[in-house]
Amino acid sequence: MSKKLLVAALLPTAAFAQPLTIPVNPTLVITANRVEQPISSVLAPVVVIERAEIEARQVQSLPALLKTLPGVQITTLGGRGHMSSLFIRGTNSNHSLVLMNGRPIAAMVAGTPDLSQIPLGNIERIEYIRGPRAAVYGADAIGGVINLITKTSAKHGSETHLKGGVGSNGYGQGQARTVQALGQQTDMNMMIGYERTDGFDVVANAQQPDRDGFDSLHGQIGLNHAFNDAWSADFNAQGYDNLTDTDGTTDQSRVKAFQYDGGLKFQSETLTSRLEASYGENKLKSWLESKGESSAQPIHTGLSRFSWINSWSGVEGLNLTGGADWQQEQLKSNSRSAGQAFNAPDRDNTGLFAVGSYRWQALLWELSGRTDDNQQYGRHNTWSAASGLDIDDNHNVRLSYGTGFKAPTFVDLYYPGYENPDLKPEESKNLELGFSGRYTGWDWSLNLYRNKIQNLIVCQSAFSSCEPDNTDAEIRGVEVALGLETGPLHHDVSFDYTKTEDKNDGDQQLLRRAKQKVSWLTQVQLGQVDLSTELLYVGKRDDKNFSSFPAERVELGSYTLINLAASYGVTPQLTLGGRIDNLFDRDYTPAYGYASAGTEFKLTADYRL
Repeated sequence: MSKKLLVAALLPTAAFAQPLTIPVNPTLVITANRVEQPISSVLAPVVVIERAEIEARQVQSLPALLKTLPGVQITTLGGRGHMSSLFIRGTNSNHSLVLMNGRPIAAMVAGTPDLSQIPLGNIERIEYIRGPRAAVYGADAIGGVINLITKTSAKHGSETHLKGGVGSNGYGQGQARTVQALGQQTDMNMMIGYERTDGFDVVANAQQPDRDGFDSLHGQIGLNHAFNDAWSADFNAQGYDNLTDTDGTTDQSRVKAFQYDGGLKFQSETLTSRLEASYGENKLKSWLESKGESSAQPIHTGLSRFSWINSWSGVEGLNLTGGADWQQEQLKSNSRSAGQAFNAPDRDNTGLFAVGSYRWQALLWELSGRTDDNQQYGRHNTWSAASGLDIDDNHNVRLSYGTGFKAPTFVDLYYPGYENPDLKPEESKNLELGFSGRYTGWDWSLNLYRNKIQNLIVCQSAFSSCEPDNTDAEIRGVEVALGLETGPLHHDVSFDYTKTEDKNDGDQQLLRRAKQKVSWLTQVQLGQVDLSTELLYVGKRDDKNFSSFPAERVELGSYTLINLAASYGVTPQLTLGGRIDNLFDRDYTPAYGYASAGTEFKLTADYRL
């Protein structure tokens, strides 16, 4: 049965898991402090999603997988492959640090990473942490961190999978994945996939009354090698070429992206040391089909990063971690908009960080700090402190405080015609209190937080493309999660209340962020059949009608979606699956002027050679 581990403080609230037992969960994560540690020692709410759960839920896109998670709201401007913005705990969509194998992706340089463009087929595991992690990672980690892990190993044996699928709106997919042991010390993993859909007309009353489809060709390859018991190395490469039909001033959009990353690791009984390097590019082009792709003007970004990370645990209960990062952001010289070049120099950032944690009986303390020297904005220091207390074997309380920092993106600063070189960096202060309880057969968690953001970058114009400006915001939220076993059924229920106030705009709610969100996931395994359901409620949201001047604030209605999924193991080699999204054909507005897909279905077949 597939598993999802939702952890608040020392609590694993498992979704799609076997009945919970009292012993501490042994799952290891690497995203919290950039070193491998038990999930029970992370003083922040964490979710781990394994490949098995992705397959069981028959989800075909990253936004569809993440939107049911606590603290997450996603706005998609259309269907598969169209712009998807991620809001974690009410923060801006570019306040969430998106990593690939622990390294930032190149799309972060331009601004918001479009999750709809990232192929889900490449991903073996996802680690998601809510709350600021700037004291460990530096800029961008104000709302949370999502780490997309593509690398895997053949420790469970070699295997090869062939997968195909069809569905409504002309949907189709094909994929080949393999993991192979190349001797006793080396293994290799590789994937190549293709996905397409005719889509639907994503903008009501648009000048192009047609379907807006999506085509994606993507691949990944990785190598792991153990030189001996202490030394090992890995290398990974992934990329995609996506073409999307759009409505608006252009009707075609293409994103080409790739990332190479690798590392060298030394590990002894008490010391771990890693050298890491990565380089990635993201190239976005939009054009009118009648004028051809040669008329497109790209936004082309690059990101280089080197890191040295060390961890020592030579004293019982004590763990010390520290390291250094160097990063260079680039807006390539071929980047253009409306015939004008971006006047953006390369921007370097050097950071040093340290984390110390200590457990004494029922108490766990953690203190972290980081200093970043940004070539454009100078030195910024961030820090966090957290403490957890095991009240008894079943209950835990956690208190944390952390600061964050984010430099304006190149698009904020230099977009031709809408540039604002006077923008100030954003800074945040987050206070959080968490409670949890864990028993045989059920568990719960409660998180309360307040995040004050100074110099929040927002769009103040009547136009959708506009000159950004700074404001101040305060975000207060409550997260409640419940995991429950009722006979053969496992339930995962979460409720989010998120109040976001723009302090320079009459304390109005920040755009496209609902105050209330509820998700309810269930799964049951009946022999060779896995059945799952998803219920998602998203409350009313504010948006703006940019076609009027000045832009008019409008309210978008709430909506409830129900999705179904099933998989059946016909033989040990063949698994059939299916999924229905928006079962009751709910008509809703994801963002002002954009349409929803209606009911969609997909059927898949996975054959293991």
